[in-house]
Amino acid sequence: MTEPGRELTVEQQAENAAITLGRAVMGRDLTADEAEALGIVFKDAIQALQHGFIRRLAEKVQAERETESVEEFFANLDQ
Repeated sequence: MTEPGRELTVEQQAENAAITLGRAVMGRDLTADEAEALGIVFKDAIQALQHGFIRRLAEKVQAERETESVEEFFANLDQ
């Protein structure tokens, strides 16, 4: 948790949101790998928002999801 009067950074908020959302989706606590991966996704989305290309990121994600299986989609994200 944070100290009184100390705000969480955006990155810390992303990590907390990933854990909370992951728990709601999966009905259990995420594994360390799942929590880390979801945190990375959230942090990348934050960076896209900060730099003004969140819409482009969303369109790329949507286009990829419509044409590939989930596993293929995530395997090709870094390419």
